[in-house]
Amino acid sequence: MPRLTPAFRPFAARARGTTIAIVLTFALVSTLSSGLSIWMTGRSKHRAAVIEIAARQRTLAERYVEELLLVRSGRTADPVQTGKLLSQSANALLDGGLAPAVNGDDDAATLPAEHEPLVRGQLEQEAKLVTDLTRTGSAFLAGRSIAGLPETGSEHIHVADPLQRLRILAALTSNISLNASRTIASRADRDISNLIMLQVGLGVGGLFLSLLLAWALVTATRRQTAHFRSLVTSSTDLVLVFGAGGCRYVSQSVVSMLGRSEPDLLGSGFARFVHEADRDAVATAALDGQPQELVMRVLTAFGEWRDLEAHLTDLRGDRHVHGVVMNARDITERIRLEHELTRQAQRDNFGAQLTEALEMADEEDAAYDVVQRAMVEVAATAPMELLLSDSSRAQLSRAAASPTGGAPGCPVQSPFSCVAVRRGNPVVFETSRALNACPHLRDRPDGACSAACVPVTFMGRALGVLHATGPDNEPLAPEQVAQLTSLATQAGARIGTVRAFQKTQLQAATDGLTGLINRRTLETRVRELTAQHTPFALVLADLDRFKQLNDTHGHEAGDRALRLFSQVVHGVVRGEDIVARFGGEEFVVVLPGLDEGQAVNVLERLRTALGKAHTGDHPAFTASFGVTDSSHGSNLDEILRVADQGLYVSKQTGRDRITIGKPGSAPANGGASNGARFAGEDGRRDDAPLQPAVASGGRPALHDAADEGDPRPSGVEIR
Repeated sequence: MPRLTPAFRPFAARARGTTIAIVLTFALVSTLSSGLSIWMTGRSKHRAAVIEIAARQRTLAERYVEELLLVRSGRTADPVQTGKLLSQSANALLDGGLAPAVNGDDDAATLPAEHEPLVRGQLEQEAKLVTDLTRTGSAFLAGRSIAGLPETGSEHIHVADPLQRLRILAALTSNISLNASRTIASRADRDISNLIMLQVGLGVGGLFLSLLLAWALVTATRRQTAHFRSLVTSSTDLVLVFGAGGCRYVSQSVVSMLGRSEPDLLGSGFARFVHEADRDAVATAALDGQPQELVMRVLTAFGEWRDLEAHLTDLRGDRHVHGVVMNARDITERIRLEHELTRQAQRDNFGAQLTEALEMADEEDAAYDVVQRAMVEVAATAPMELLLSDSSRAQLSRAAASPTGGAPGCPVQSPFSCVAVRRGNPVVFETSRALNACPHLRDRPDGACSAACVPVTFMGRALGVLHATGPDNEPLAPEQVAQLTSLATQAGARIGTVRAFQKTQLQAATDGLTGLINRRTLETRVRELTAQHTPFALVLADLDRFKQLNDTHGHEAGDRALRLFSQVVHGVVRGEDIVARFGGEEFVVVLPGLDEGQAVNVLERLRTALGKAHTGDHPAFTASFGVTDSSHGSNLDEILRVADQGLYVSKQTGRDRITIGKPGSAPANGGASNGARFAGEDGRRDDAPLQPAVASGGRPALHDAADEGDPRPSGVEIR
């Protein structure tokens, strides 16, 4: 059994009664001080407003006289309103109420009634003077005599001039207003002085009581403070104290975090829950206080490892602690977040590089090369392969394999035989021996294994699967599976895009039935030869009696004839020769580097090969040819027109023959016999005149050969 050391209890409850008494005493003193302050302050309430209004009377009296003079001089002023303001303000100062606002001076203010005898007497005298002033002003303004006006303020003014009387009354009013203001201010100063004295007394008394209470508080908490001072200065969240016998103290936060009782953690108990790899470092730090910073893992009662970042303070020399204080905080979530951010950054970097690399792949082989290099980035030693379906989507074949790990050799034959493709999601198998493992992983020569399979799709359609294997019960890490998923997604998108683009290009450039290039592509290729100044021979071919073939045997037989002719032509011409379906049953063959005479030799081989190609129950057919070369025109249309002349002659003279076209001429007498060519001994075209074959529109009728009204036999009949 581990030896338990005495518990260190700095939080023991002591002197609770003393603490309550201290709180009540402070509350009583604060209440008394606040009450006296409020009472003294209430006596001086509204004094500032009263002083302001009283002082304002002087200004209003002077303004009243000035406005009277302005009116008498014919200028605009309102002395009557100013007189009313004087009277209303005087009454408000005396008996309380609303003192009116003065334009350009101040706002209205509500004043209390004045009860101080001296001040009240001064304000009463002021009110009488204001009455005499306004009466005199009214008489002055109306031009009446002032001799009979009463003197309510006992001012005894013996002057006959109304203006001089007004000035004297205004001066008296100003003087009495000033005296009243001074008296009110003096009383306010006296109240403030009394309040200051009271506050000083309360302060001295409060200081004395505070010293007494502080002495009581220090006495009540001296022991707790002595034990606790050093802990508070270095504490963060989790606090532990280590001594020679092990752990001497754990804070409640440690108990709550680990889910263990305090006795289980004291002594050598805490070390039992530290990760084995961190235990020696923690033990050393608990004895020596070094290193001051460390990260450790501890096991909670719930079976979860928590990461703690600890700061150690060596307080073995402190007589109140005598130990090493460890302040720690739980950083498990931060560690997880950092790892996740690191993995995410790696995935983002991998994904960004992969995207850029695949964007530069214009062909499937280039995309496969990117995939192979990416496989090494994901897992250099793991066997890995990319299996893609063929055009029928029925067979899978290996398109790429890891250059360093090799190929795992998955035997799956079709896309939908793969469970990952059927589910449409990545699938990870920890062991091929599991009951739910993929059947294709079993019975492999290298034994049991783990595997990860990620479907490769494009626009919702399955293209194949990215397959990787590893040691049994050691599958790829989740971040590696995520990288494989990114690789499969982006590779599928790029390969699908390349295939779609190639298919679109092929469809745009070729004839869908025969696979030959179409007329538009032919024109482009011929323009390239012309731009390069490459001489060439051009052959215009047309299948004989093609309409009769369609009508007799159906359009399917006609399509087979077109495909058969295309195959035969491809078998005879060279790799650099150009073969195009020009339209309907018409074909164009361009032979770079040959002239029309050399082209005739090629066509003879073509006629022979076509005759041998008819096997089975396929109806036999022949073809007619018109030949020329690039010396007879500067563009494709001109050269085609010449070849069309020769084709027309071949059709008119019996079909199944070759005729070298000559611009503007047609044969005069039937031309050559079946199987013969219009050439002399030197291989050049003879000079027999040709009749031009021009349709009603002025161009040679390329499709007139389809007119089966011609009674002349061709020598080979369609059976």
